[in-house]
Amino acid sequence: MRRCLECAKKEPDRHCVECHYFIQPGPLRRVPSPPVRVMLEDEHGKQYPAHILALNTTEFGLETEAPVPGRYVLRLQESLWVEVAGVPFKGKNYVHVFDILSVHRRQGTASRLNNEEYQLLAGRVGELVQEISRHLPEHLQDMVREKLLAEVEKSELINALRVGKVMKYEGGRFRYLSGQADLDLPMEEVEKLMRQVTRQAEHRREVIISADGQKVFDIHGVPFDHRSGGLLAFDITEVIEKERKMHRQEMQAYRDAIAAVTGGRLYLVNGEEMEKVVSVGTELAKGEVRQTHDIPEARRVMREALPILDSRRWHAIALCLTEALANALKHAGGGCWQARQSGDAVRIIVQDRGPGIKTSELARATLMQHYSTKNSMGCGFTLMLYYADYLYLNTGPSGTALALDFGAVPPNKTNERR
Repeated sequence: MRRCLECAKKEPDRHCVECHYFIQPGPLRRVPSPPVRVMLEDEHGKQYPAHILALNTTEFGLETEAPVPGRYVLRLQESLWVEVAGVPFKGKNYVHVFDILSVHRRQGTASRLNNEEYQLLAGRVGELVQEISRHLPEHLQDMVREKLLAEVEKSELINALRVGKVMKYEGGRFRYLSGQADLDLPMEEVEKLMRQVTRQAEHRREVIISADGQKVFDIHGVPFDHRSGGLLAFDITEVIEKERKMHRQEMQAYRDAIAAVTGGRLYLVNGEEMEKVVSVGTELAKGEVRQTHDIPEARRVMREALPILDSRRWHAIALCLTEALANALKHAGGGCWQARQSGDAVRIIVQDRGPGIKTSELARATLMQHYSTKNSMGCGFTLMLYYADYLYLNTGPSGTALALDFGAVPPNKTNERR
């Protein structure tokens, strides 16, 4: 007791896991890297997040705000939970030793972790992959391990114990092995994946979204035989959100730069903003293009629907419509168009479901004359910028939407938002 009190005063920044007094060294003392995230539950059902910093088969070194002393339940899976009690005189601040009082399994109760539970709780990603693939035929083991480790590294999810879950699937049932015990997986979708894995005897990977749309999981299934397999599941929600944030920042930079270069005439807009853009005014005409001969027909319908225009404005509209429709045919196999009127202004809208323009190519595709790639518009934008007063563009993997204004006042003088 005195050792920890003195250490808290003299060396407050020293980590307890570095201290031999905390959990004494020995062949069964392990320090998971990174720490394993778990949840403690007291007798009233109140839960406290915790991290396993060190362990052996009879003790956990936990970092948690759970009051010490106290008795808690640490649930590792539905059929495996551990009763622990905090030891107040071993540890400091929010780090303490918790004695294992009993381990409850479906098969019965014990006073310590068994070898499989201990090895997997204390293991690293490589050891987990080793464990999950050891049942494979010998000639396949190296290939599967290499592939799994490559997938983990590629996903930037090296830390399986912190953000992942490892399970074994056998005969339609799952058995938790290690990782994040409280990872709430969409089990119906996971079971469907594992049935395919065992039936087809091949590794499969899927990204699955939870029913409420709040979580994204990266799921890997590895077959052992026709009835069983291994499952690695990762919560990649934070990774996806970081990527989205970076994409939004990148798009904002492009928006500002392109608006500045074009004198405020070309605007990159998001999907929600484009929905507002395409709903302004009264619809005059609409149609689809699926083949080249649909383009002159679209010009004819457009000419009949538009109010009386001078030849110069009609020439500009017809030229831009032709260019936009030709690009929709070339890069997306077709699309739809419509004309809308708001006051004296005419807005031409062309939408497709093609691959969109890559973010890295946006500036060149929209501003550089004659620049063209597989999914860019060549000299189309420079031509449309010359003839139209204002352009709105939304593009992405699900398609491209383009709106062109003729005879319009500057957007910042209208009531519509960019």
